[in-house]
Amino acid sequence: MNRIPLGSVVLAATLASTPVFANPSDDDIAAIAHRAMETFNAPGITVSVVKDGELVYAGGQGVLEAGKRGDVDADTLFQIGSVSKAFTAAALAVLADDGKLSFDDRVIDHIPEFRMFDAWVTREFTVRDLLTHRSGLPLGAGDLLMFPEADTSRDEIIAALAHLEPSSSFRSKYDYDNTLYIVAGVVVERTSGQSFESFVEDRLLKPLGMNDCAATFGRAPEKADKAVPHMYIDGEYQVTPTGLKGDTAAPAGGVICSANSMAKWMNFILAGGTTPDGQALISAGQFAQLLNPVTITSTPGFLREHAGAELSAYALGWGVSTFHGQPLHSHGGGLLGMTSHLALWPRQNLGVFVSNNQMSVAPRPVAYDIAELFLDDAANDPDWIAVVDELIGQMRAAGDDVVAQAMEARNADSTPSLPLDAYAGTYRDDWYGPIELSLEDDGQLWFTSPRSAPLRGPLEHFQYDTFIVRWQDRRLNADAYVTFTLGAQGDIEGIRMKAVSPNTDFSFDFHDLDLVKVQ
Repeated sequence: MNRIPLGSVVLAATLASTPVFANPSDDDIAAIAHRAMETFNAPGITVSVVKDGELVYAGGQGVLEAGKRGDVDADTLFQIGSVSKAFTAAALAVLADDGKLSFDDRVIDHIPEFRMFDAWVTREFTVRDLLTHRSGLPLGAGDLLMFPEADTSRDEIIAALAHLEPSSSFRSKYDYDNTLYIVAGVVVERTSGQSFESFVEDRLLKPLGMNDCAATFGRAPEKADKAVPHMYIDGEYQVTPTGLKGDTAAPAGGVICSANSMAKWMNFILAGGTTPDGQALISAGQFAQLLNPVTITSTPGFLREHAGAELSAYALGWGVSTFHGQPLHSHGGGLLGMTSHLALWPRQNLGVFVSNNQMSVAPRPVAYDIAELFLDDAANDPDWIAVVDELIGQMRAAGDDVVAQAMEARNADSTPSLPLDAYAGTYRDDWYGPIELSLEDDGQLWFTSPRSAPLRGPLEHFQYDTFIVRWQDRRLNADAYVTFTLGAQGDIEGIRMKAVSPNTDFSFDFHDLDLVKVQ
């Protein structure tokens, strides 16, 4: 039987008549960005648009930091979060062209100490598996090793993987992760003989003329204007760290770049890995692998309803779907206080990059609304800013209802099984390490993570032997249940945790911890 490759199925499914393109003005594009700033409370926003190999728009609005001078423009540097994953995949493609590796190489052939929870998975795990979110690990597994501001090396992350239990079978389903992209960065280092950061800069950023960009914030030009991350809490802007410390997470989300330079990156991808002067930084064969669908993903309902998207997948550092019947390659990125989105319509040779310096959903609907401007079908265009604003409002309300219902249903008259000092001590998880619970002078138990300084806060009794840790840094928006388990003799054995709100960012993977009392 002849078997049709998945990529051919996707392509065939998306064939449709090529739309007619309009020629929107700069004012049209700027108006969308301005409206998103107001709708989603973004202090600043930057946008670039490319079409047919040309930069047709680049601009910024708002300020670098709320309440201070300094305007955002197309040269302002923004931290692009997981949009960086495409750079990591591209770096591996360059190394494949160099003859240093194949995407189907086993990871243990490049990192002998690499181990997953299951020995068979360890043996079979390939470089391609590092990039395609089909490892069997649960969503965001191990992110607490990096976030928020965790002090963890890449070697420690590799060592931790052996203790992270899978939630599904290997290669059976999509669950987004960051830790395995960090392993991919180590593959870059082991095969190239360079640091991950210098390889990405030397082999991708510099040849493309992206000279103001860097693989991490700390390597960015010192005098360049950099957007400051914000949270919008109770009607006020609060400056916040991004949640990442040092360079460890760079392969998963470290790139810092301007809209002008991201336009060069978009044109490079739309040109199939070729620079404007015709130099192929990535061969056609290796480039094709970057955008070839690998792992089927669920299509968001709002895209299915408003853009007719039916089949979605993840390739190597790229999401692959359709938009009004046309192929769409895209990726979002988010850090605490800063979010980005990059979207490419290859058949129309169109690309849009958007970033803002607030923990908002603004970039994606801005990218979509700008793309709609180029389609000469304005009467039927969805209002993506309104669609996403309504959707986020519904999600927040639903999350608030879950929290309120839990508070209402709890037994507020219940008490802990033991005196509070019995709960104090050191607890340890095999992949995360220790946490400390101490009974302090205020009469409360306090949670402290030696690995992650922001994870400190008092425990508030919820019911029975369950408490809620209220983090001192309220910008985290990630309070968590702390449930103690007791042994047959009535002594404390361990702790299980989970986020109080379903809207908590998935990188707070408290639920993956199995904390055992060791002291």
